[in-house]
Amino acid sequence: MSKNGRNRNKRKGPARTGSPAARGSSPASLSSFRAGRAVDSLAPAFVRWFDDGAPGAAATALDCLAAIESVMGRYMDRVAAADLTGLDPVILAEALAADLASTAGDEDDDGGEFVVAAVHGFVDFLADTDRWSGSAEQLADVAELLNALMGETNDWALVDVPVISDEDALEVFSKLPLIRRTTALLQWMGDAKPVTATGALRTKDIENAAACFGLEVRGGPKQAGGPEAGAGGSEKPVPTVRSMYEVPLLAQVWEALARTDLIKIGPTKAEPTEATAVFRAGSTPDRLEELVFFVEQFLSVSVLGYDAEQPWEVLVAATVASILLAAASEDPPRTDTILDPRKGASAEERATVESLKAAAMHQLEALAEQGILSIDTHFRVPPAVVRCIATTYEDATVLEDLGLLDLPGFDLDSEEA
Repeated sequence: MSKNGRNRNKRKGPARTGSPAARGSSPASLSSFRAGRAVDSLAPAFVRWFDDGAPGAAATALDCLAAIESVMGRYMDRVAAADLTGLDPVILAEALAADLASTAGDEDDDGGEFVVAAVHGFVDFLADTDRWSGSAEQLADVAELLNALMGETNDWALVDVPVISDEDALEVFSKLPLIRRTTALLQWMGDAKPVTATGALRTKDIENAAACFGLEVRGGPKQAGGPEAGAGGSEKPVPTVRSMYEVPLLAQVWEALARTDLIKIGPTKAEPTEATAVFRAGSTPDRLEELVFFVEQFLSVSVLGYDAEQPWEVLVAATVASILLAAASEDPPRTDTILDPRKGASAEERATVESLKAAAMHQLEALAEQGILSIDTHFRVPPAVVRCIATTYEDATVLEDLGLLDLPGFDLDSEEA
């Protein structure tokens, strides 16, 4: 499920305004009246939940409510439900089918998709705001129905995501070096930090920000005479950078923080949002959601931030993707055979494979330093983190861009690779 701003788990239907506010409503009946009353009672809370401040969001929420009321009128035709907070998946499917059939042939080809997305958003709203009154199994069945109608089935999943309790998963995520170091950065930021016109930290703040990740760099103009000396004469010189973007890990984390709305970057300053309190010490499900979302966005920034116009970068990204997907499986690849050259390969071919392997290993080792991957005899992704690998790569567009969509598998740990 896509995440958008603070409404990251809310399905909002097509991202467009002018959606059909009035649909082919169910026949006037007591059921329609009851549905209207039930939806109206939840409307203010739904609009607040839905509205993330984006232009037209509130208007789209009202369009969704009109579609929801139409479907729920048909739902209540079939049941004697007193409210709409515990939907039966079978009856909901019948109500949706009847509602979509009533508008079949309309010029608006996206109408059916909008209705399903609106109902999905309504169910998400009930779950997110603790208004769902049915069982957890019932909620899962309803979500599965709506996902299937929207074409979001998991039948083609590349990895099996282990079932892990929220408590156990939170313990793993909260101990990841990436999370601990990012928390240190947020603490260092305090109420706010000044930024440049590009939204980056100022040069003089780079050293302290990088230190949160155990990195030693200084911000300032490059010296023409060579690298600056370190604190002691025999110590390794501390590199000097002119921009935060010359420190890849810091830049990647900064981008992930912005994407997850954990920081708000304005024209002159960046400041942590209210969500950082949940990120650092929220209740189990809420904090876990924040941590998982952040790791997903960090992976997106760090492993999918390649230049699509550079074939070599695409090849490296595809190799990293293949290894991560294999590492997230129940049969992780061995490190001593990964990307072995073919038998009889020429010296040039071997050199190319070694260069590719070195570039991919550089990225994989960087992920291992953050706890997202372990590298010993095998490449392995911690079971709790597998969900993040799945979210990052189980997307047809991502796989197509990497040239992996039509491959039968990702077994790179053999001499035939």
